[in-house]
Amino acid sequence: MEIAKDIHTIPKVRGSNAYLVKSDDGIVVVDTGLPGNADKILSYVESIGCRPSDIKTIVLTHSDLDHVGSVARLKEKTNARIAIHEADAPRLSGEKEWRTAKGMSGMLLRVIGIFMRFTRVKADVLLADSDIVDGLTVIHTPGHSDGSICLYLPSRALFVGDALLTNGKRTLTLPRKSMCTDANQAKESIKRLSELNYPLLLPGHGLPIEQNVSTATKEFIARL
Repeated sequence: MEIAKDIHTIPKVRGSNAYLVKSDDGIVVVDTGLPGNADKILSYVESIGCRPSDIKTIVLTHSDLDHVGSVARLKEKTNARIAIHEADAPRLSGEKEWRTAKGMSGMLLRVIGIFMRFTRVKADVLLADSDIVDGLTVIHTPGHSDGSICLYLPSRALFVGDALLTNGKRTLTLPRKSMCTDANQAKESIKRLSELNYPLLLPGHGLPIEQNVSTATKEFIARL
C-alpha cells in the first residue's frame, strides 16, 4: 500500500513491517520479516508495475530474525545487494550467534528460530553512522541491538526499525527492556531523532504515524 509518494508498506508480511521505496534508480526494500515472506514481497513489487530485478538494495534495520528472515531468499531471486550496520553483520552471516532476548519474548524468538528455516547470508554493504545508501541516511541507534539503525529520507520519512514502536492508536513506545541489549543506550540513541523533520514515521512494528509526527516524536523524547 502506497502511504506517501513512492513509499509503500508491503502487506501481509509476517514478523516485522517491510517497506519499499521506489525511485528512478530502482527499488529499496527495508526489512523482510520472518522466513517465508520473499514471494509476498515480490508479488507486491509486480502489483505496482515493477519487476523483481528492479529491487536493487535490501536494507536491514538490524539482525533480528523477524526482520531479516527472508533476505537470503529475496537476494537469490533478485540479486539485490544487502546492506546492514557493520555491528550486526556478523549475526546475519552466522559468524556470531543470534542476539539473545530475555523473558517470554526471548523464548518465543528462540522457538521460532528452531522451527523456521533461515539461510545465513553475508552482507554486501556494511553501513556506519551517516552513510547514505540509495538516498537513505543511516542513523546509528544502538541499544535494541548493537547495530540497530534508523533510515532518514530527508524531509519525507523516517524508518525507525525497532528503535521506536507504535501501538494500535499510533502512539509511540520504546522496545521492551527484555528485547534490548542495553535499554538505557536505546533510550539515549533515539534522542538524535528529535533533530530531524519528517512527515512520516515508519516503525518496524505497529502502524505508521502520518500526522504531526516530528512534533509527536520530539514530545515523546522530551518526556523520557
